[in-house]
Amino acid sequence: MAQDLTYAYDLLQVTPTTSVKEMQAAWRKLARRYHPDLAKINPEEASRRMSEINAAYDAVAHHRALKDEQPKPRARRRSRTARQAAECQAWRRQRDAMARKAAKAWQAAQTEQTANTAPQIEKTKPRQTALTATAKWNRTEQSLINTARAAFEGTRKTLSTAARRPAFSACH
Repeated sequence: MAQDLTYAYDLLQVTPTTSVKEMQAAWRKLARRYHPDLAKINPEEASRRMSEINAAYDAVAHHRALKDEQPKPRARRRSRTARQAAECQAWRRQRDAMARKAAKAWQAAQTEQTANTAPQIEKTKPRQTALTATAKWNRTEQSLINTARAAFEGTRKTLSTAARRPAFSACH
């Protein structure tokens, strides 16, 4: 393999330290000289020579590509400054406070709703039995639905606040 590469470099008249542009220029020069349509020698000989030049160029290019694919050391991740870390922490505290506030508001609305409906149930007992018979969900299912709705609203509010955050933030 090493002999093939040294032959390829010799055939292209370049060295392993030659830049890519210089190597391409050397290949073009040889291609103009030995191209079967342009060569001043026997076309069969020119065709054979041109195939050798192309094979050599491919071998050198492949060798360089493999050499470039060697794993490079990963760049160290830039650590956050104290100010950036404090900003992230403040943003998280604000987000959590908004979520707690939304949960409290939902609980208050639920207690208010149950307090408002309780007197109506007592006043209209015959109608209440008719409503329960045609209701879609029982009380347990309705409470689960209300809990899921509150969680969804809290997430929606959190996401809408996150959307108003600056695009280039130190937070990840």
